[in-house]
Parts: sequence; C-alpha cells; structure tokens
Amino acid sequence: MAGILLRHIVDDIAKDFKQVFDDKIIQKSQFAYWVLLIGNRLRAQHISKRDSGAFLSTFIVPVNVHTVNNNPNEIKSRKHIILPKCIYDYDEDKGIEYMSYYVEERIEGCRPPFTNQTFTRTTPKASERLYFSKYETPNPKNPYFYRVSDHLYLLGIECVDVKNIEIGIYSTLDPVTEIDLDAPFDFPEELLIQLKRQVLDLGRFVLLVPEERVNDGNDNIEGAKVPTNKITSVNELSQDTPNNK
Repeated sequence: MAGILLRHIVDDIAKDFKQVFDDKIIQKSQFAYWVLLIGNRLRAQHISKRDSGAFLSTFIVPVNVHTVNNNPNEIKSRKHIILPKCIYDYDEDKGIEYMSYYVEERIEGCRPPFTNQTFTRTTPKASERLYFSKYETPNPKNPYFYRVSDHLYLLGIECVDVKNIEIGIYSTLDPVTEIDLDAPFDFPEELLIQLKRQVLDLGRFVLLVPEERVNDGNDNIEGAKVPTNKITSVNELSQDTPNNK
C-alpha cells in the first residue's frame, strides 16, 4: 500500500522535539511507540465511522481441533481457527468483517464461495437458543462462529471436512517490536495532522514531569510542582471511544 513511511513521521516528530527539548535524549523506538499508541486510537475511530475496505485485511487460516483441554480457552474436540492478528475490539466482534469457507479450486460458473457460505456471529450463551429453531440450527449451510479471546470456535461444520477459512479483519498496527520503519505506514493520510499533534502532546506531557519527581534517592521534594497547564482538551478525550463498526 503506497503512502508515507513510518520513518518519515518519526523523524519529523523527533526534529520538532529536538527544537524544543534540545537537552533531552529520546530514542526513535520511543517516538515510534508513541506514534503507534496514538495511531491505533485514531485508526480505530476512523474505521468505525466509514464503510470502506481501505484497512480490511484478508487471511486464509487453517481449521484446527485441540486434542486435549488446556486452560484457558483450549477445549478438546471443538473446531476452531486462531485470529491471525490482533483486531480492534469493536462491539459484537465487528473487528471481524466476514468469515467464510475457503475453496482453492473454484468451479466455473459458480459464485465465489466466500459470497455463499459465510459464518454468522454468535456467543457461547446465545448459541443454545439457535438449536431450538430449524431455521437457525447451525449446519454446513448455516455455520456460526463465536469468539473466545484469540480463538474463533466454529458451529455447524462438526461433521464436514473444512480445511481452511477465509477471514476479513480490521487488525491493529503491528507492535513496536515488529514494525519496519521503512515500510509504508498503514494509516489514513487525512489524520496525519491529528496524529502528529497528539503525539507531540503526549511527549510534552511526559517531558513536563518535574525533575524533583525523578526517583534519585533524594527525599526532598520541596518546591516540586505538577504541570497545571492543560495538554489535551476534555472534549478530545471524551471522543476516545469509537463508534461501532
């Protein structure tokens, strides 16, 4: 995906900090962590407010079965897949856009399988009710899934040989331990100004911690002051919770 490189954002912010706090030494990894921290919040809000596939990622994931019970979350004999990446925790698991059977060999003249046999989301508690109705009972033509942490358990395909599942998800940005600074930054270009501003605010807040508060073994805190100027507006923080996807 074409776009600005993460290194460009980190270098730009580092340059601005150097102009204001020229006696502070901050590693690029710290700037990158702040960018990812704020970036995930803004990106989650952006995705939730738009019907767009710009940040949708698709994966082909194998269906597995645990052979033994292993706490937590691993239940013997239940078909499942593992989420390939961490996703945004939208209400009703809407960080998962769709799940469907994956068939490698497409039959000519037939519709793509992912448009035909898609999974419906349920919960472990709600799944009991499904079996009371012949129209809702999970079966190969009407499969369901429910999420338990990073496990997606599959209902309705217990007696059929489904090897792989196609899944579309809205994944979070990679953690700072896995990122490539020279790779394109998968982030909305129109929000880069907000990202920079909020990262600068976050860094400014961290650097405004008075030296008297640093744990240097000195018990004398006379004259220590906590910053009283407002870094981020109350209204901005009140918008932290994204709308449902």
